[in-house]
Amino acid sequence: MNTLEPILKVDNINKYYKNVQAVREVSFTLNRGDIFAFLGPNGAGKTTTLRILLDIIKADSGEIEWNISDKKGKYPNVNDIGYLPEERGLYIDVPVIKSLVYLASIRGANPKDAKKSAYEWLEKLDLLDRAKEKLQVLSKGNQQKIQFIASILHKPKFAILDEPFSGMDPINQEKFIDYIKEINNTGTTILLSSHQMQLVEKIANKVFLINDGKELYNGKLADIYHQYQSQLSLELKFVENYNEEDLLKTPDLLFIDKLNSQSCRLLFSETAQLTQVLQHLSKFSNITSINSYSMNLHDIFVKLIKEKK
Repeated sequence: MNTLEPILKVDNINKYYKNVQAVREVSFTLNRGDIFAFLGPNGAGKTTTLRILLDIIKADSGEIEWNISDKKGKYPNVNDIGYLPEERGLYIDVPVIKSLVYLASIRGANPKDAKKSAYEWLEKLDLLDRAKEKLQVLSKGNQQKIQFIASILHKPKFAILDEPFSGMDPINQEKFIDYIKEINNTGTTILLSSHQMQLVEKIANKVFLINDGKELYNGKLADIYHQYQSQLSLELKFVENYNEEDLLKTPDLLFIDKLNSQSCRLLFSETAQLTQVLQHLSKFSNITSINSYSMNLHDIFVKLIKEKK
C-alpha cells in the first residue's frame, strides 16, 4: 500500500435542498494518519458533507475518491469505516455490551475479540459497571461514550466522528481528545466535524473551516496560525461597562469579541498601527489594562467570515 497516496480526495462537491445550497464546491484531501477537522457553526454544511462521503445522501455534482485498502473507488468498504453520527443510532432497549459486540461483528470483527475490546473500552470510559444495562437508562454523555465505542470497536482504518464532544462535560471532553489521539496513533485516519474549535485545535493537524456551505480555509493548522497570529489583537479591561460604539471607531478595527460587560478583545487589520490604536484608546478613562493576545482558531474563523462578506 502506498502510504503517501491520499486516502480520500473530494473534488468540488455540491448539494442543494430546494432553493438552499448546503454545500458549495467543497474540495479537500486527507492523507493516511491525518486528524482532519471539519469546523464551522451549526448549519454550515458539515454533516451534509460527511453524509455525502458515506453515500447516505448523494451530491448533486462533484467527485469523491476513496483509497483506504489500496482499492480506489467512489465508496469505501463498510468494514474499513467507523462512523459516529451526530444523532444517536444505537439500540436503546438492548444491553450495552450485547449491542457493541453485535455492531462490531457485522463490521468484520471477531465476536470474542470484540467483546474483550468492548470491556476494555468500557473500563477506560468509566462505564464497566453499566455494561449490562440498556442504553436508554444512561445519561446523554454516557450514551455518547457508547456511541463512540461502537464506531471504533472494529478497529477501522478510517473514522468519521460527527460532533464527538456532544453532551460531554469539560473533563470528559479532555479525555476524548486523548482517546481520539490514541486510535489515531494505532493507525486510524480521523475526519472529525465540530463547532467546538477550542477542543479541536488541540488535536487536529489539518482543518477545513466552512460557513454557509463554503470553504473559508483548508490547510495545515500550523499554517493558519502563522498566517493570522501576527495581526494586532488586544484584550481590554474596564472599570465599568464600556461604550461599544466608541470602541468601533478605533482605527483599522475588524471586530470586537465581547467577553463580558467589563472586558473585550479587539482584532485589527494587517495595516493597523499600534501607536494610532493606543492613541485612540487613551481617550477611554475607564480602561484598567490593555494586553496583547494570540488569536485562537475561533478568532481567526470570525475574521474570515467578516472578510468574505
